[in-house]
Amino acid sequence: MNAKKQVSNPGKYGTREAGEIHEILRRTPILAYHKIENRREVGINVVSPEKFRRHLSLIRQMGFQAITFREVLSASPLPPKPLILTFDDAYESIYHNAYPLLREFGMKGVIFVIAGFIGRWNDWDANLGGIRFRHLNEGQLRELEAAGWEIGAHSVTHRALTRLKHPALRREIEESRRILEPLCSGPLTTFAYPFGLHSARVREAVGEAGFAFGCKGIRGAGGKDDLLALQRIPVYQFEGNRALAHKLRWPALPRVELLKLSLWGWPAALTPFYQRLFKAELFLEN
Repeated sequence: MNAKKQVSNPGKYGTREAGEIHEILRRTPILAYHKIENRREVGINVVSPEKFRRHLSLIRQMGFQAITFREVLSASPLPPKPLILTFDDAYESIYHNAYPLLREFGMKGVIFVIAGFIGRWNDWDANLGGIRFRHLNEGQLRELEAAGWEIGAHSVTHRALTRLKHPALRREIEESRRILEPLCSGPLTTFAYPFGLHSARVREAVGEAGFAFGCKGIRGAGGKDDLLALQRIPVYQFEGNRALAHKLRWPALPRVELLKLSLWGWPAALTPFYQRLFKAELFLEN
């Protein structure tokens, strides 16, 4: 699918040829973080600010420079070693902890926002142990965007899109664009699939909604050249700089490393079942 045809307003930024976009993203590591804070939870997605600082230091030492998906579409020159830092769910800790550190290192990120939970607690999640986290509010998102960050869509309610009937699927995708685009200086270019779950039907709906890119996790369907199934490399709380350095060898990650990352991420696949059992209000219209 041609990236130019998927952007709601390509003339806003000027777009590269599809072949060049493919080549850029084929060699660009896309890291996926969630929470950057010291408060712990039952899970592996919380990275401490101290460890995140070490990650950024390593990234700079290895010669990488952070870019956004919007810059990939733009005709402007890119650094020799581009890297994309993404943050799923748009937690408040990104504003308080990740944002200052990235500013210190002269970097920027891409934040994927659950459009129906802006400024709210993450009641869509399992929240094991009763630990809850707040999402960014509109003012914080606008500040990040003004600082060069890119806002991306992460659905409206963070449900497994592969399990939704078509009307509900389209609402999750199209409504997220409607809510988020007024917070941005231009059209949204990128959609991240909740839980990394997607299918040909879901990818088609994302493309039809005007998104140029779709981001998954390390596993899942979609060819290497599918701009609506871009692989991202998850970063977990127990990983230090040695593990991150291995990941930054992308796309030359050993098969065993890919398998290991897939296995570490499998517990997230249980959250959709938890939602069905205990968060029925999310599914009233499905």
